[in-house]
Amino acid sequence: MKSLYDEVPLIQLGAGGAVALNDIWLEQCLECAGRAAGYTEWPAADVALSVATYLEQECLPRSFSFEAFSSVVQCVLQNIGYGDVAPHFLRSGLELKFSLLDLVEELPVGFELGLFKACRDLCQRLLASGAVSRLSFEDLRPAVKTMLARAHWCPTCETLAEELVVFLREHLLRVSGLRPLCFSIC
Repeated sequence: MKSLYDEVPLIQLGAGGAVALNDIWLEQCLECAGRAAGYTEWPAADVALSVATYLEQECLPRSFSFEAFSSVVQCVLQNIGYGDVAPHFLRSGLELKFSLLDLVEELPVGFELGLFKACRDLCQRLLASGAVSRLSFEDLRPAVKTMLARAHWCPTCETLAEELVVFLREHLLRVSGLRPLCFSIC
């Protein structure tokens, strides 16, 4: 599959910043849309290549709102003969993955309160646009070990991990309000 190396298209999330278009993610989203449209087997990789090529060659600027990105991809699907798949593309919103380890590496070792504040701010930024419907926080154990400067998992690590999971659950539910949101913390 073709990779978008130069000037990767961005999907804007309002105050939440932007996420870069990833060709593997695009293929997975198109595969899900195809299944939702009733295709048991269809060339999702080839369709993703067509979409990526169109975005790379025809679309300027390379920054899209979530709605504009969905619209462009749906238009491409219509034009290449998969109009029945178009309405299913990202129908339920964006899925974002975020590494807690990346967040921890920006903080001083042992600054646990800073970690909770950084998580709260991140949740608010990511969910501000309303486009995110699935959110996955990854690398919980390595992040906790890094925050506590531990080489091995210990009871203190377990306590901090449990507190962080409870905090993220409560905060995500509060920030998402009545909007449906699926999230995982692993």
